[in-house]
Amino acid sequence: MMMADTSTDPRIGQIIAGYRIDSRIGRGGMGVVYRAEHLNLKRSAAIKIIAPEYAEAKGFRERFEREARISAALQHPNVVTVYDAGEVDGLLYLAMQYIDGSDLAAVLSEQGRLRPYRAIDTCRQVAAALDAAHALGLIHRDVKPANVLIEGRRAFLTDFGLTKRLEGAGTQITRAGDVVGTIHYVAPEQIEGRKVDSRSDLYSLGCLFYHCLVGEVPYPRESDVAVIYAHLSEEPPKPSKLRPDLPEGLDAVIAKALEKSPERRFATCGDLMAAARAVIEGAGPLSETRGRSTVTARDESEQEELGAAIESAAGAAAADRRPRVLLAGAAQNIRAIARVALGDRIDVEEAQHAEEVLSAARDLRPDLVIVDWGAPGAADAVGALRADAVTRDAKLLLLVDHRRVGSRDVASAGADERLASPFSPLQLQVKLRKLLGAEAVTGS
Repeated sequence: MMMADTSTDPRIGQIIAGYRIDSRIGRGGMGVVYRAEHLNLKRSAAIKIIAPEYAEAKGFRERFEREARISAALQHPNVVTVYDAGEVDGLLYLAMQYIDGSDLAAVLSEQGRLRPYRAIDTCRQVAAALDAAHALGLIHRDVKPANVLIEGRRAFLTDFGLTKRLEGAGTQITRAGDVVGTIHYVAPEQIEGRKVDSRSDLYSLGCLFYHCLVGEVPYPRESDVAVIYAHLSEEPPKPSKLRPDLPEGLDAVIAKALEKSPERRFATCGDLMAAARAVIEGAGPLSETRGRSTVTARDESEQEELGAAIESAAGAAAADRRPRVLLAGAAQNIRAIARVALGDRIDVEEAQHAEEVLSAARDLRPDLVIVDWGAPGAADAVGALRADAVTRDAKLLLLVDHRRVGSRDVASAGADERLASPFSPLQLQVKLRKLLGAEAVTGS
């Protein structure tokens, strides 16, 4: 797991639940982690001994038992296996698979950043572990480099101590000065105390992947307050700006992973990494340079200020979140009707020609794409939009001549809605309310 600590520790040499404690290898959440050997099975293990101040706290034992059950339920090649858990002589312990290596935080500290293919391979394995957890209805909520263990070329996700079941994820997880998860990798909805689901882990994975690629956290700021504001309000960073040898296509992948709104992100962690791999492989050989990242340490004196800032920053971010609509290939009269229907509560961008819709959608990441089916190249553009990993989740509305609205090619285009033309602003608004929600269109 980590380098052994050779300092004096009274537990070294003790036997706990059949495990002989050999050395201290680090600290996990709420406890010290030791390397040990099971005397009967002759198997190395990592033993987490829970600190007494936590073990004696009200309600902690229930949480500990829940953590053990959750971790034991995850049987996956990229998840650290839990062997045993229990209590011996008043000590709570968790016995886990021993990983003979380091953690990703130490690797990044030493190397600065990873080669693109290594970054993809490492984060792909983390993504597989997360998707397996999500399939069981579990979310991790603390995806960060220190919780990714590296043994050779293999990555393992560990420390599910903050894990929650999806059905309980809507509970408040934030109070003044207390943000669950590590601030540089935490999703906006975690900061705000809103509903947390698998897409929150995906956001954190996007932050982790960005860090691996460029050697820097996505929002390096001087204070936690500034980091929080950036997560809530600022545009996702572009890896190609810090590392010009990376293909610009990764900018769109990172931007989709780090969307403020969970609905705009990739559907699964595997989809995120598949999109990144497709961009890297399509770009050909990449040059390598090395750099180092600096991550600002948490200053406990800022906690009170941090808690007070969360609410105001969240409010400012919410005010800035407006639905985005891309209108592609539409004639002037249709554009005029669309702008009347869309009103001033929706950001509208235009692609003059239908063949521009894919590049525009990748750049803008709209909530809704409206395409005039009668425009030249519209069918091919829609097919490309639906085939692209970054844009395929955007909702699609086709404007179709009333004589062709039921045709086979229109039906097979994969649109969410179709609107026969000519149409009125009111008819378009009905579709918009269905696709974007009544509040987005009318403010009600």
